[in-house]
Order: sequence, then structure tokens, then C-alpha cells
Amino acid sequence: MRPTRLALLTLAFSALAACSAPPTTGSTSTASTNTPYVPDTPTAYGPGDYCAETYVLLQPTTRSNFSLGSEYYRNGDYCAAYPYIKEILATEPLFTGEDPDDRNYLRMASIYEDFAANVDSTNQAERVAYLDSALTTRQAGVAALEREGIAYDSYLRDLREGFFYFQNSALYEDAEQKQFEAFTRAFEAKPDSLEDWYLTRLFAGSAAEFGDEIPNPERAAYIRSLSEAIDDAALRENYAQFATYIETEPSVQDQVAGTDAAVQSLLDDYNAGTLTGNRVFTLLATAQQQPERLTDLGADPEAVISGITRLPEIVDQVDNPRLLYALSVRARREGDTGRANELFQRAIANAESNAQRADFYYSAGQYDRALQVFPSHGPSLYRRTGLIGQAVGQPTTTEGRAAYWCLADLYRDVAARTSGTIAQNSRRAASAYERAAPTREQYFLNPGWRPGETVRASLGSYGSCTTRVR
Repeated sequence: MRPTRLALLTLAFSALAACSAPPTTGSTSTASTNTPYVPDTPTAYGPGDYCAETYVLLQPTTRSNFSLGSEYYRNGDYCAAYPYIKEILATEPLFTGEDPDDRNYLRMASIYEDFAANVDSTNQAERVAYLDSALTTRQAGVAALEREGIAYDSYLRDLREGFFYFQNSALYEDAEQKQFEAFTRAFEAKPDSLEDWYLTRLFAGSAAEFGDEIPNPERAAYIRSLSEAIDDAALRENYAQFATYIETEPSVQDQVAGTDAAVQSLLDDYNAGTLTGNRVFTLLATAQQQPERLTDLGADPEAVISGITRLPEIVDQVDNPRLLYALSVRARREGDTGRANELFQRAIANAESNAQRADFYYSAGQYDRALQVFPSHGPSLYRRTGLIGQAVGQPTTTEGRAAYWCLADLYRDVAARTSGTIAQNSRRAASAYERAAPTREQYFLNPGWRPGETVRASLGSYGSCTTRVR
């Protein structure tokens, strides 16, 4: 959490009254008045305490605002991107510079989710408020496309919605149902496109949707349709067996289900951490098919299902980098550091670009690694320099305060390598450190420096630096 409350200085060259109707899609001009206008109060316009002090100058055209908002968004500077994208959504929401689409809505939703992730964990109400805003924004995007008669692919949007509820299941009472509905829509649209991980979530939700009574031909038919789409042979066979089991009369189920001794053996291996291969899927199917059998054997079926869906045999089928990163965050939150690290490394390996790898490293607090793979990653450059400033602290000696010149140099370098708000804030920080550095009166006699002289200063745990006396 960043400590400074967001203060946005918003100046526009045109009247952007909140009650005015948005222009038609594709327009790029606004009314021509030079009167400064503040369209929102600072608290309403900005995301509260999450963002550091940010100054924004709205542009006279939608194209310019779109360009700036897009640049900040791609650089991961969501605080700076937020007001530009908000302005576009209020005026020309489907504007892209080319064919209209809902990318502005999708970007704003992602920004809200990022804000939610950075809310203090004790403030659940604020976190949910941001998440609700993300959901509402995505829905508004779809509605805008439909109003304009613009075709769109609902498949990816359904996957995104379902995974949203998977990630935030602890915050929404109906998360499991919402997740099932969204993934089902995606499955119905493209049954051969879903990764096996998504199909396991549908399998898990099928009991609540169709009931767990036996025989259950409707649920059996649904699960058989899932099995036909599964790539993993062992999992496919287990689902097919379960479909047969739940459409079988109880009098002959023992022929399908296996013995209690066999189930106990699976549980023993699971508890010992030695459950592998096809046996993973057998226990998963049993826990989902016959939870009462696990209960009778002293096991919690829901805990077993939750644990199995995080085992390598299940998760290793996922290759989407953003999904892998989200799973790594969840694993770390649950205290499974080893699994979190493994998933994180797979996200890094599967990343679509070095810029995306840098985003993952940055989110994980690994700023040096982010800069190794993407040297111009603005958020990491700015954050690493801030950490050096924290290491320097507030030295009391003239020699110690020479480090402020080094910090000014570092921030100017960040400003030269970045753009937008990061560059602006870096220049502001450089000026502040210059003002706090020793004056000529302070260094002339002790230690006797002269302007232009090269000196070395300590950067605390970051070593030392060489700089020029001002």
C-alpha cells in the first residue's frame, strides 16, 4: 500500500460535463474551449490510497487520451492510466483508433482488479468494491458492443469471468455457481478449446448443478460430454467411468466404484504425498462421485478435492502464463511456497514476451530480475530507485548527504528511459534530492569539496556510487 493519498490535477481543454451524451463511436474531437475544467472530485476520480501523488493533464482529443492511457497501461503504470481510460469510457468508450471494440472496458476492469489486489487484506469491503467495479465494467463493455451491433467473441470473456470467481471464491458466496455458469458457457461455445484444468472445475461443479442423487442420467450425460473433450487419457477414462457409475442402479455400483480398501489406499498415498499418475485422477473422481465414502473413512471430501486440483498432475496441464501466475499467487497465499515458486517459474517460461515476464517479476517484487529481462520496464526502474533511496535514508553528515546527488542522477536516468507519469515523478524526485543535497556553504570548508569534483557516497545496502559535486 502506498502511503500518499492520490491527488489528481485534471485539466482539460474542453467542456466535459458528466451529464453530456457521449459522441458517436469513432469521433475524435471535442468542443473547443480553453477553460480549465475539473470533471470529478479528487477522491471520486482516483483510486484512493493505492496510488502515489499523480498529476494528469487530459488532452483535447480522444485519440491523444487513448494513446496516453494505452502507453501507461502497457507499462503497468495503472495509476496513470486510470484517469485517461476513465475519460474515454465517459466520452467515446469504444474508441481504439481503428475498429471499435471493448478494450478500454477490459483495461479498466484489469486496473480495478489490480487495485483490489493491493488493498490491505483486512479491508475486505474495499477489495470487494473494486472487484465489483471490475465485473460491472466488463459487463458494460459487452452491453456497449451489443448496442452498436459489433460482433464479439464471448468465449474469452466467459473464461475471464469464470476465473475471476475462482480467484475470488472467498469473497463471493455464489462464486462456485458463477464460476460453473461462466465456464459452462465457454465449454458450450468451444468444447474442444478448453484446457483440462477448466474441465475439472466443471466436473467439480456438476453435483451442485445436477444434484448428487443416484442414478442421475442427466449429470452422467454432462460428465460424459466433458470426458470427450479431455486431453489427458487417465482423466478422460475416470470421467467416463464416473458417468457410468452415476447412471447405474445402486445395487450394482460396487462393480463400478471399487472397494473401501482401494479408496483407503488412495487416501493413504495422498496424505503421504506419494499419490501420482492415474491414481490421482481415481481419487479425484471418487471424492467427487462418492463423497460419503471418504467421509466414512475419516476424510474431508472437499479438502481432498481442493488439494488434488492443485496437484501437478492437474495443474501441469495449464500453459496459459497469466493463469499460471494467478495460480502461483493463490498457492503462496495458502502457504504452499514450493508450489507457488514452481507455478511462477512456469508462468515466466510460458510468458508471451519479455515485457510480460517483467510484469510478473515486478508483481512478485523482483525488480532486478524484471530489469534483466526488460531493461526499460518503467515500474521496476522507478521502484528499484525508490528502494535505493530508502536504503540511503536521511544521513546527517555532509559526506552522507552526497548520496542525494547520486539519487538525483538515478532518477534522471529513469526519467530518460521512461515516459509519462513515471518519467514525470522521476524528474520531480530528482529535483527534490538536489534540493536536499549539501550546499556550497556546507561542503566548501568541510570536507573541502569543489564544484565539479568527483566524490564517492554510500548507498547503504546497495553499495556506493560516484557522483559530481554540484
